[in-house]
Amino acid sequence: MTTFTRSSRVLPAIWPASVGALAVLYATIGDGAWTRRSAVAWMMGAWGARLSLQSLYTESAGLPPITSYFSSPLAALFFSVPALLAARNPEPSLSMLEIAAAALWIAAFAGETTADRQFLRFAASAENAGRICRSGIWRHVPHAHAVFEGLIWVALALFASGSPWGWIAFICPAVMVWVLAASRQP
Repeated sequence: MTTFTRSSRVLPAIWPASVGALAVLYATIGDGAWTRRSAVAWMMGAWGARLSLQSLYTESAGLPPITSYFSSPLAALFFSVPALLAARNPEPSLSMLEIAAAALWIAAFAGETTADRQFLRFAASAENAGRICRSGIWRHVPHAHAVFEGLIWVALALFASGSPWGWIAFICPAVMVWVLAASRQP
């Protein structure tokens, strides 16, 4: 079993919490329509809170981290761009693209949550030490966490793309997918 230092237990939880907190801040102080600001704050805030709590739990349980992609405050600023762009959009109603993006986000968030719960249950069993998880979603999608994480970021970029300059947000899922592919997270 890997021994983690105190800072290595906390760092994986800081960056998603920071991204979520920045999204909520942008939604709070943004001058865009309240519907859009609320939606992006809920999506990114819920994502950040869930991954932060999961990171703290997995580290305290001695399980390998699932969310240790970044530790830089600059990464938090970078990945909060979809919220910044959406929070400034004054258009009063959500477009069909934004509604579809929110629906994709719900499906991806539920998929990632389920995949992570299944993986943690698998990894917590001593009899599975050194084995690859192939139960539940993992039977059909070998890197389920990474797939759903990538879909979450595509959904956030799609949501932001309904705003002026929103196309810039597609840099976030591109970087996230590249990082996930390079790190080959479980």
